[in-house]
Amino acid sequence: MLDQLETFCGLLRKNHVRVSVSEVVDAVQAVRAVGLDSPSDLRATLAATLVKRPGDASTFDELFTLFFLRGGDLARGLEGKALAPLLAEIGLGEDDIERLLAVLADQAAQLSAVARAGLGLGTGDVVGLLRMTGAGGGQGGANRIVSPLHIGYHTHRLLEQLGLGAAERELARIADRIARELGENAAAALRSVIARNLASLRGAVRRHVQDEFEKQNRDLMQDLRLRSLAEKPFSSLREEEVRKLRVEIVRLARKLRSQASYRPKIERRGRLDVRRTLRRSLSSGGVPFELRRRLRRKERPRLVILCDISDSVRHVSRFMLELVYTLQELFARVRSFVFVSDLGETTQLFSQFEIDRAIELAYGGAVIPVQANSNYGRALEIFASRHLDAVTSRTTVIIIGDARNNYNPPNAERLSELRLRAKRVLWLNPELPGAWGFGDSAMRDYEPHVTRAVVAYNLESLRRVVDDLVL
Repeated sequence: MLDQLETFCGLLRKNHVRVSVSEVVDAVQAVRAVGLDSPSDLRATLAATLVKRPGDASTFDELFTLFFLRGGDLARGLEGKALAPLLAEIGLGEDDIERLLAVLADQAAQLSAVARAGLGLGTGDVVGLLRMTGAGGGQGGANRIVSPLHIGYHTHRLLEQLGLGAAERELARIADRIARELGENAAAALRSVIARNLASLRGAVRRHVQDEFEKQNRDLMQDLRLRSLAEKPFSSLREEEVRKLRVEIVRLARKLRSQASYRPKIERRGRLDVRRTLRRSLSSGGVPFELRRRLRRKERPRLVILCDISDSVRHVSRFMLELVYTLQELFARVRSFVFVSDLGETTQLFSQFEIDRAIELAYGGAVIPVQANSNYGRALEIFASRHLDAVTSRTTVIIIGDARNNYNPPNAERLSELRLRAKRVLWLNPELPGAWGFGDSAMRDYEPHVTRAVVAYNLESLRRVVDDLVL
């Protein structure tokens, strides 16, 4: 408890609350006297010993909630249900459950802590799991995060340090053994439980990194809250704020359509038709008094949209999917795709369901697995091999994503092939250009192969993009 109090007092000092060494000693003694059973008593005890100025009370309350209370929320988020109830919930019989648990009994002791969590056999405390494995030095590297856009990257690093990849291989071997000994139905049930628990683990680690970032960067988070909705980065938008932006999304999409159908008047007249002009001039002795033109057909705008829905752009992708949905409603010929590591088409999904349900299905894994790590190179390979017929010389391709490729091969030559077929390829990146070469970002590899790469990290920047964008 002493270590926790010292860390908490360090956060107070970092956020301009003066705390002396003697006050830390007083706080420790007071906590020992009061106990840890009641969060409200703990809050009152620490406030009485550490807060001297009325202006520091709000800072103290916010940091106390982040440091002591939201950690409990994280633990509950990972804990979920034990293995047996989950197996019963997905339809496995009682006898099969008993046999499966018997097979797992001699394996459990040899598993890593993360693998045990994947089976629902370990602790649900993600903070304890991080400390047990020594991942991130116990702090998740949060003191090195200077932007909320990097939360996904640091989450990925923490999961690597936890040994998630090795745990997934351990669990895959166990599922294969279950398939051999108990049949494929039992193995499929176990794999479903493992997938659910590992998804919960990923979400809990991400929330841990988010909270650590907020603790260390309270001034920045406060500044973000004070900004107008249009100026807030997509990554910091709350769910209710995303809903408020729907009207603006529709406006932007309509503006895109009007710009796409715009043609200068001189082009509408068509190109000069030499053959018909000369034939017409025969009546005037070969003098072309009357010019004849080839009338241009009105070109219907064609769009192909590829949207990243991985964890690193979790808050952005929801917003962008709403834009994709609206564009598909407004344009005559639109094909839309989502990707993480796999790539799948959402054109039919968006045409069948209302916007909320369509996005819920897309982000819930109805089209592709969403728990995988981003692999832009693989997604481009899948698109080029299966869906390249969707792109013609009249197609504008819009790619929406942060290009964070988890150090996989970028496969930029596939993007180059796409660029040669398309009318143009536009990349909308939610990160500022200064972050494009940071960590696992492959944006610098992709940038030479697109017609234009533009920043769209908040609504205001997206407005400027749409104002300048003529399809």
